[in-house]
Amino acid sequence: NRFGFPAWTAAYRPYQPILVAVFGGLTFAALCFGSVYSFLKYYPAMIAGDRKRKIEHMLPYAINYMSAMSGAGVLPVDLFRALSNNEIYGEMCVESKYLVRDLEVLGSNLVSAMKNLASATPSPMLQEFLQGAITVVTSGGELEPYFKIKAEQYIIDNRQRQKEFLETLGLLGETYVTAFVAGPLFLIITIAIVSLMGGADDMFLYILVYGLIPVGSAMFLVIISLITPEE
Repeated sequence: NRFGFPAWTAAYRPYQPILVAVFGGLTFAALCFGSVYSFLKYYPAMIAGDRKRKIEHMLPYAINYMSAMSGAGVLPVDLFRALSNNEIYGEMCVESKYLVRDLEVLGSNLVSAMKNLASATPSPMLQEFLQGAITVVTSGGELEPYFKIKAEQYIIDNRQRQKEFLETLGLLGETYVTAFVAGPLFLIITIAIVSLMGGADDMFLYILVYGLIPVGSAMFLVIISLITPEE
């Protein structure tokens, strides 16, 4: 039959269009549900991961700023207030606004506000920095030396991450050239020659050129955009 069902289903042939429509509708609904479910499940993690990268990129520079102000005698509470008003520090400015909100609106003290921010931030690096700052404040120590040490440490970490990113980018570039430039070019030439000899179907060539190569290139663009650190 035209739907490709086995012969024993001939008795049900009048219902085959309905069954095909129902099965197709259920399959489409399942795919839509799975897509929406996956998006809702993983989208918050994607946003948190993006904020984590932005926070950790700006953290060394924000700490340097706080260290300079601390050396000028600015109080710890005012350090975070000043940082929350500097949009140049990106997500660190946003995180500082949450801390200042706890101080000014919720009436928390500095230690409690830093604990709240440390427990809520998506960045383990910022969490570790805040926990160290809490220890320094509660023990009555000076914040300026701590800020300088952590700023130097995080700058070194940033340089190491940038070096690893360049190595990863080089590996991805080699993989892309092999898998989606040299490989498809060899296949296209081979298929074209065999097709001229009448021994190959052109359909695979169309699938390769208009399907696999664009999809593969788009996947590589997505991967690179996900691993690229913020400017």
